[in-house]
This record gives sequence, structure tokens and C-alpha cells, in this order.
Amino acid sequence: MEIKKIVRRLWMEYLLVWLLSLGIVVLYETGVMEEGTWAHDGRICYVLQTATILLTLCLIPVSLKMFSAVLNKRVLPLADTESKLLSYLHWSEIRLALMAIVALIGLSVYYTTLSSIGGLCALVGLLASFFCLPGEEKVKNELNLNNDEA
Repeated sequence: MEIKKIVRRLWMEYLLVWLLSLGIVVLYETGVMEEGTWAHDGRICYVLQTATILLTLCLIPVSLKMFSAVLNKRVLPLADTESKLLSYLHWSEIRLALMAIVALIGLSVYYTTLSSIGGLCALVGLLASFFCLPGEEKVKNELNLNNDEA
């Protein structure tokens, strides 16, 4: 697989995360999905907000640190460029999926509890996804590829 194809695929997946987040906002704001489903129940709001905060606090650092560790221990030692690129793609998708989970759950909690905690967690997840922005030079640098190998 070529670096350009990997970058294009990662960009499409990255945009999909943002479009799904935007889709949730549109669905709630237009009334297709009901806002404030759990807003009247303090216990459920507390549990949802606490779970969202813990999810954000765990998944964001784990996904960023995990990617770096996996890159050094599993991807870089691979012998051929093709397997490096496929493994890089796989772990990049996992990292982006963890960011998407935080953002989508945060938005859902924001709209079902009518509390800003979920919105802040979603915002943190979406902002952290900027670390996942793909680019040809970034891929080459992270995989220690020369222009000859790519």
C-alpha cells in the first residue's frame, strides 16, 4: 500500500469522525432526537457525567501514549515497508477510533443530561484528534522512511 493511499484513507476516516459528531449535534438540535432525556434524574446525570469524565481521562492519554509505544515496539522493527505501512494504518485507525468514542459519547451525554460536562469532554476528544491528522511527511518521519523506500 502506498503512503498516499494510507494518508487519503486516514483523512477520510478523520473527516468521518467530525461528520458523525456534527450529525449528532444536528439530530439533537433539530429535534429528531430528544434533548434532556435524563436531565430530571440527578443520579443518572451524575453517573453519566462521571463515566464520561473518566472515559475522557483514560482514553485520550492511553490512545496517544499507546500509539507511540506500539509504533516503537511493534511497527518500526518490522522488516519490509509494506508491513510497516499496514501496521501503521491499523494502529492509526485504533487511535482515531478511541478519540471518536470520547467525542460521540461526550456529545450524547451533553444532550441527554443538558449539562456542559459532556460537551467539554467531547471538545477535548475532538481537539485531541488533531494529533491524529495524517500527512505524507508525518508518516515518513514516524516510520523513519527515506524518500527511496516510500
